[in-house]
Amino acid sequence: MSTTSMSIEEEIRTAAGSVPDPEIRKTMAQLGMIDEVELREGGNAIIRYHLTSPLCPSPFAISIGKEIRRRVEQVEGVTRATVEIRDHFIAKDIAAQVNEVEIAKDAPPWL
Repeated sequence: MSTTSMSIEEEIRTAAGSVPDPEIRKTMAQLGMIDEVELREGGNAIIRYHLTSPLCPSPFAISIGKEIRRRVEQVEGVTRATVEIRDHFIAKDIAAQVNEVEIAKDAPPWL
C-alpha cells in the first residue's frame, strides 16, 4: 500500500471519527467506535463501526451512519463511502437506509 493511500485512510478515519454520538455528545473517535477503515480501488471507502448498544434506536443509528458517510465522501480521493454498522440487531436494515440513498455533500448533518 502506498503512502498516499495510507494518508487517505487516515483522513477517512478522522472524518468518520469526527461524527458525534447525539446522546453521549462525544465523537465516534473519542468513544472508540470506528472499527475499520478500508480504501478500495477507485476511491471506494468502507467504514465499519459499532454503537454503544446493539439496541440503539434506529433513527440515531441511521443518522450517525449517514453523517459518517457524508463526511467521508468529502475526503479528497474518496468517490463513494459505504458504511457498515456492526453488532446491531437490525444492522442490515440500517445499512440499506444509510447506503442506498445519495447524500449531497452540502446536506445538513441530520440527513
